Amino acid sequence: MTTAGYARYSRFIIRRERVVGLIWLLAMPLAAFGLASLYPGLLPTPESLLSMASTMNTPAMVAMMGPVYGLDSLTPAIAMSQECLIWFAIASILMNIFFVNRHTRVDEELGRHEMFAALPVGRLAGGASVIVDALVMDVVITILTALLLIALDVGGTTAAGAFAYASSIGAQGFLFAAVTLLTAQLFSTAHGSMGAAFAFMGISYIMRASGDVSGGALSLISPMGLGLKVQAFYANAFWPIAALIAEAVAVAALALVVNARRDVGSGVFPARKGRDSASRFLQSPLGLAWRLSRGTFIAWAVAFLTLGAMYGAVLGELDSFVEGNDVIRRMLEGQLGAKSLVDAYIPLLGCVMALIASIPVVNTVNRLRAEERRGRLEQVYARAASRRAMFAGFAAIAAAEAVVFTFLSAFGLYVSASGTGLVSLGAIMGASFAYVPAILTLAAVAAMLVGIAPRLTALTWALFGYSFIMMYFGRLFDMPTVLPRLSPFSAVPQLPVEAFRAVPIAVMCGLSALMCGVGLAGYRERDTRY
Repeated sequence: MTTAGYARYSRFIIRRERVVGLIWLLAMPLAAFGLASLYPGLLPTPESLLSMASTMNTPAMVAMMGPVYGLDSLTPAIAMSQECLIWFAIASILMNIFFVNRHTRVDEELGRHEMFAALPVGRLAGGASVIVDALVMDVVITILTALLLIALDVGGTTAAGAFAYASSIGAQGFLFAAVTLLTAQLFSTAHGSMGAAFAFMGISYIMRASGDVSGGALSLISPMGLGLKVQAFYANAFWPIAALIAEAVAVAALALVVNARRDVGSGVFPARKGRDSASRFLQSPLGLAWRLSRGTFIAWAVAFLTLGAMYGAVLGELDSFVEGNDVIRRMLEGQLGAKSLVDAYIPLLGCVMALIASIPVVNTVNRLRAEERRGRLEQVYARAASRRAMFAGFAAIAAAEAVVFTFLSAFGLYVSASGTGLVSLGAIMGASFAYVPAILTLAAVAAMLVGIAPRLTALTWALFGYSFIMMYFGRLFDMPTVLPRLSPFSAVPQLPVEAFRAVPIAVMCGLSALMCGVGLAGYRERDTRY
């Protein structure tokens, strides 16, 4: 295939990504700009900066966000880098994993790649074009982020620091794009490929956390630990970025070599053979919904147990943590009537973990639409399987996820914090489970849209984004009180600070049932190709 042919293939991928890709390209630089703009007001004095650094230098916070640096010349820019770089790197990693997997293994699984291979294109056209496009997206995000930070000019900002900060985000994302390209060659299913990439991300984070706390070499081996070694706005070291890019090029080259030698549609590791005949449970719509959701269910369950434990590790150091973190202090000040910082912290954690739990729950509901678009449900409905049962199966799995993920995050928090003697299992479970109706309300919105307006399912994520902004950042700004009330999460009683109120819980449960009913009625009547 000629260079012009590769360019056309790349443009075709970009055209397919013109909506989702543009959202990523704008959202990440703008989010970095918005968060950076908060720091001059949150940390206005050298004393507040030093207090923040002391808090960040505890083992729990180092494990969560990375090592502290620049104590001899702290600035708001350094503080911003220490608290935000790891999270933007994770966002960049997720973007690259989804992007590469979507245009490699997913296309092969759906038979699209065979259509391309039937044309006069090179065998490596798909993989090479995808990795080049991923690099272009990471470079654009890097440049936009750096330029916005330079224009904002937060205290301590330099051009070198801004580009070190942004380049670390882009380089880590590009390395995981190459890793996903490799896993797409190794595994024969999209779930296997993406699951392996996510597993590598989790291992990298754990290695970084262990290496940063102990001072060992694990943080240098981990891509995420290596990315934090840039020490943006202080040392501005670019050698970690060069190392990450070199690793990415080597992994991508290996992936392309494997791609050239394997059969289209298969992976180096063959898929595990299933049973000769399906069980009675798998032959039911609920069983099929569970089988399709089982892998992600288990992965998210482990993630929520770990997340709860990480948050619980902060409780023992909450006083110093809040003293040095004006963002959290302002959030906790909104918990009127709290008898202690812990009482104020628990409902905040319950809200944050509920918002995160909404992601896999909504994804499970939308999975019904995804299977429909791929043409797989036509084979199911050709047999004696009703649409009502299939719709109810995915809805039931989503409801179960809301309950199980909430329990695991609360249990992990309790186990991690139980040694402090500051919390009780009942208080944590009550504050967490109070948000389950809000999660179900968001899932019910997704179910209703799948049933009556499947082309508008993205509106569910718009409501999620609005809820996240209102509940997580709303207390930092003097927003009209009516704005947060448009989110279902705002109606949840803030246990144990507030008394339990059954009315909003009952209203959300009733609305959830009503919206699911509307979605089911619409799904039974509409064309599955709509």
